[in-house]
Amino acid sequence: MSDASFVAVATTDAIPDGKFIKVMAGERPFIIARVNDSFYAVEDNCSHEDYPLSFGCLDGDCIKCSLHGSRFSLVTGDPLDEPADAPIRTYAVKVADGQVWLDPTQPSN
Repeated sequence: MSDASFVAVATTDAIPDGKFIKVMAGERPFIIARVNDSFYAVEDNCSHEDYPLSFGCLDGDCIKCSLHGSRFSLVTGDPLDEPADAPIRTYAVKVADGQVWLDPTQPSN
């Protein structure tokens, strides 16, 4: 992963703690979540039903799909509840000078 791969997707002020926003990088949707002042990036797609996770909500350091209730770790992407049994993709995030940067080129997991 090189710094050249990172793109600015939001300001830190745009994402309150305990919330997330949907962003586009390239032509793909991602979720940027802020939990306890840590930032996480995941694909905006439930691995169970090809459904946008941005329709769901945060539950601690997990994101919950509103379609069937599966929760996924924002850290690892692992599913924590059925019916999902496959992880979602997570992506590298960094914060610098009030900007949130995402590397959309390669999943972290």
